[in-house]
Amino acid sequence: MKKEFMAVILGCDENTYGFARYLHNEYGVVPIALTTTLLEVCKNSRIIDIVVDPKLHDYDHFVETLCTLGKKLKKEYEKIFIVPCSDYYMEVCSKARDSFKDYENVFISYDELKEFNDKVSFYKICEKYDLPYPKTITVTPTDYKKKVKTIDFDYPVILKPNNSNSIEYLKASFDEKEKVYFIDSFEELVHKIEAVYESSYQGELLIQKFVRGDDTNMRVLNVYSDRSGKVKVMSLNQPILEEYHPATFGNYAAIISIEGIVPIMDKIKTFLEDIKFTGAANFDIKIDEPTGEYYLFEINPRPGRSSYVTTCGGASIQRAFVEDLVKDDLQEHIGNEREALWLNVPMVLVRKYVKNEKILKKVNLLKKQKEVFHTLKYKKDNSLKRRFIVCLQYARKIHYYPKYFIEKK
Repeated sequence: MKKEFMAVILGCDENTYGFARYLHNEYGVVPIALTTTLLEVCKNSRIIDIVVDPKLHDYDHFVETLCTLGKKLKKEYEKIFIVPCSDYYMEVCSKARDSFKDYENVFISYDELKEFNDKVSFYKICEKYDLPYPKTITVTPTDYKKKVKTIDFDYPVILKPNNSNSIEYLKASFDEKEKVYFIDSFEELVHKIEAVYESSYQGELLIQKFVRGDDTNMRVLNVYSDRSGKVKVMSLNQPILEEYHPATFGNYAAIISIEGIVPIMDKIKTFLEDIKFTGAANFDIKIDEPTGEYYLFEINPRPGRSSYVTTCGGASIQRAFVEDLVKDDLQEHIGNEREALWLNVPMVLVRKYVKNEKILKKVNLLKKQKEVFHTLKYKKDNSLKRRFIVCLQYARKIHYYPKYFIEKK
């Protein structure tokens, strides 16, 4: 008799571990994780079956590997599904979606995916659906010298690649490389642009108006649309601290789940259902501190690195995958059921670098209520070697935060 299901997770980061933790805790499933490199956050884990394959970045090999694995797993399991945990893996799944017939996923088309990952195209979508976004100028190696002189919004500004997770940018090598640059002056802007374009990266760069406010003004909206394109899960969360190391700049380090819904969620729901989007996505949003207006930064058409926060708040993306692709009975969870604090850093960093007293009071209350969760700290995967890995991760963050932290105003 076949077992009920198996998940194939693509990647090896905190998101991978969060999905594995949920599947293990709720169903006793030890999922398979395919990855080009074994990252430290998943080392010494007993809840993930990690398969390292350095050739996965080759498209044909990737497709063949997933198809072969799918045929093998279908002999043992009733249903199997894929969880892509990076832009590259999502891109390949979308491009080769007709090849993965053994899996239950319904991936969006490759043309749609390119529109989402390309921020210029995405901002055109925002205009069509009346979704507010920050004023943006696009530059290239041939026109940046002229365009930077036409900027009509004040410094500081944000500088970033059109897609910071593209293979072209990930492979580029240069000093002080970051995913996003926080620029204080015209001279610094020109210097950073030239540093980028002296590397192998020759794609578009975006210069964007800085939406005022610190990390606590950010919002991240995680959604899941079922196989028919109906939005069934929406989880709005408030990041209160971000990562500042150049390699992870902009990733969320601490998040509080927000109960209920806000108006921008209705607009995003309308947009996703109009285009019949399927699967998981997350939206980066920020509230301008003086005006209280929401601005949409980007959509990632895959589960976000911090998506385990949705399980903490009760509108779980992890649960949605199973209910939709295995149980065929995905219930609606529009808005979180409770407040919870998700951490990917030690609590000491939250108390040191979060300056908002109201937020700190909430942090202390959630700690008192035992509503604090660390993706990487899982009691059922708590061997000595595993505890050492997690402690090492957190010790490094305590070490580098003072060096890289930026006070945003």
